[in-house]
Amino acid sequence: MNCITRLVGTAAIACSLGAGAANAADLSFMSFTYAEEANKAIVQTTLDDFKKAENLAVEPLGFAWGDMQKNIFLRARSKTLPDIAQLSERWLPTFASLDNLVDLNTVYGKDKLEAAFAPDALAMGNINGKQLALPLLSGSIGMVANKEVLAKAGINDAPRTLDEFKAALVAVRDKVPNSVPYTMATKNNGSILIDFMVWNWVHGGRIIDDSGKVVVDSQQSRDALTFMVGLMKDRLAAPEIDRPDGRRLMGQGASAFYFDAPQTRTFLRDFSGKGEAFDVNVLPMPTPVLKAEDKPVSVQWGHLLVQFADGGKAKADDPADKFLTYLTSDKVQTDFPLKMSALPVTKSARDAVAGDAYLKNWSAATGDARRNEVGIWSNAAELTNVIGEEVQGALLGQKSADDAVKSMQARLTASMEKAKKSE
Repeated sequence: MNCITRLVGTAAIACSLGAGAANAADLSFMSFTYAEEANKAIVQTTLDDFKKAENLAVEPLGFAWGDMQKNIFLRARSKTLPDIAQLSERWLPTFASLDNLVDLNTVYGKDKLEAAFAPDALAMGNINGKQLALPLLSGSIGMVANKEVLAKAGINDAPRTLDEFKAALVAVRDKVPNSVPYTMATKNNGSILIDFMVWNWVHGGRIIDDSGKVVVDSQQSRDALTFMVGLMKDRLAAPEIDRPDGRRLMGQGASAFYFDAPQTRTFLRDFSGKGEAFDVNVLPMPTPVLKAEDKPVSVQWGHLLVQFADGGKAKADDPADKFLTYLTSDKVQTDFPLKMSALPVTKSARDAVAGDAYLKNWSAATGDARRNEVGIWSNAAELTNVIGEEVQGALLGQKSADDAVKSMQARLTASMEKAKKSE
């Protein structure tokens, strides 16, 4: 069957669907979701369905989230890049300079992409006017609570302010034995960045402004880091906690709060061992604010799909591009993101799933969803490591919050200046 409009109803990417004989693997797909035990089967089903639809076989390459960037660069050097790779939205600037990265506007057409995708989702893959990625799923990173743990601590309502939040943490610490009230990220620099960035926003601070100037050396940033250090000292958070640890503790009823993306529901189903029956305990909530009149904040979040091809050139009827078209079709977008507890990325798919109560509650709790102010820069990996190291140093008592912020300012400034010179 040949088609002209196949991405999302009438607003779609032009494509040609001639079915040729499938090879053992017609294209490769590098994915961190495929490496997650809770989600591997979901991805495999999608790949199997694509093979049935297009007679094209996909070789899945699963790598842990924390290893993806390193492995993509290693493959770039050895000229073994996959055809399609899944990225976290914050990683895209890091790969923008790779010669083999395809500007998907040249494949599908800018106007057709804009007609098909939700603007907020499509914007995650756009850098300097080039559509270097298509969105796969979207949402935000915000606060999540375990209602069962809150009930055990005698807490009826989600805390709205920092004072209420800290009081809730104390209640959990004192009334729920062997718990970590807030599984704040205290290891893995990529995870630490998110917690610090959100609390910094809550306190009115910034790390890097829109012009690229480092502005973290402020009283607001000191207050944010001091707040985080205080949580550690008061045993309201714990050392050696990464996002997967937080998910496990939340699912096992040993934690009350943490930051995560909407797909947390899928992880918690798995870690609890209760499946969908655990959903009643998952509470998306606005991030607590400094003052009652402040607007809650969250971080823009999503998964992206990038294509690598010789010279960055591709056509809509190439196997890899048919795969992209399939992943962003209504068939997949009204199913796959929901299984991952995330929002679809196309306009028609979002309309089709508007009645999902969990996603509706998540959207209501999002507040001011801000772009990751570190991940958008080409030297994002180095910036992330600097922030993670300095925050962790303060959390572990190796330096004061004041010294950590001063050092962060100096190191981030040096990194930004070096990055500008190399452009």
